Amino acid sequence: MPGLALIRLRGELPKATVARLIREMNKRRLVSPGTTLTATTVHRFLKVNGLMKGAAAALEDRRKFEAQLPNDLWQSDCMHGPSVEHEGKKRKTYLLAFTDDHSRLAPHAEFYLTESLPSYLKALEEALLTRGLPRKIYTDNGSAFRSHHLEHVTASLGIALIHARPYKPQGKGKIERFFRTVRGDFLTGFKGTTLADLNQALFFWLNDIYHQRVHSSTGQTPFARFTSRMECLREAPTNLKDYFRKTVRRRVAKDRTISLDGRIFEAPVCLIGKQVALLYHEQEPERVEIILGKESFGMATPINVHVNSRVKRDKWRNIELEPSDESEKYQSGRLWGKKGCT
Repeated sequence: MPGLALIRLRGELPKATVARLIREMNKRRLVSPGTTLTATTVHRFLKVNGLMKGAAAALEDRRKFEAQLPNDLWQSDCMHGPSVEHEGKKRKTYLLAFTDDHSRLAPHAEFYLTESLPSYLKALEEALLTRGLPRKIYTDNGSAFRSHHLEHVTASLGIALIHARPYKPQGKGKIERFFRTVRGDFLTGFKGTTLADLNQALFFWLNDIYHQRVHSSTGQTPFARFTSRMECLREAPTNLKDYFRKTVRRRVAKDRTISLDGRIFEAPVCLIGKQVALLYHEQEPERVEIILGKESFGMATPINVHVNSRVKRDKWRNIELEPSDESEKYQSGRLWGKKGCT
């Protein structure tokens, strides 16, 4: 086989398929008369000489790393868990977990019935409340990890959200190692049937066994290594729940109203015509804070059209509220001119 010609052609067409290379070899008459190139032969030759795409990728520079301090970097991912009984049905579970890169401690790990964004935000909030704020979180490229809501939450807390390169799982080695430990050391001994059983058993395994066992890579227990530099840890703010509110943008209408998920609220007069940010929890849709720029204008007021119908202004444009008791405005029977009519 004309090896030198094939090597030169590969250098010219580094991304060409084997079939394309064979066609080019024949087209340029680089093959001796009577010689037939087969895909198997060409593939083997390129692989032996390190000219296949996979072989080139194997030479990529990858280096072992470890965060210098606790809470410098958390790795986070989702693992498919066992099925449990839930409301009379078998439901699949998903383990959402975080590991501290420096100590291998798990700030939080919990099984959920979905791997959706709401579940991940709940897990993240628990992790932050338990172990403080990390400087960076390294995640996969799943839809929950790529959401704008998550990006807003982490940015507002001063946490850098980093995503792994697609199809490059090597950087998440520590969280993958944690998942292997969960499968081999915890799930093999689990005897419960419900989601509550599963999470209760996981909680005790994490704190009584995993966090207290010497890790082979660090030579220390995860808990001892994590707590050895307590001065480096950033405590979560007391109003952490507020940082997890959903944010949407709305323009205040001329009648001061804002519509949000089927509900109508009133905004201050000074915001008419301006686009504002509304911060709220989906579980508490009646509590909506209005933000313009960096200034808060307080909580939006749910509209009451009946109260608004009684709002009047005097000649100095001061607000007056007419009586709400209909008996103060009308007396029974007066409408028909007869007393005592009902």
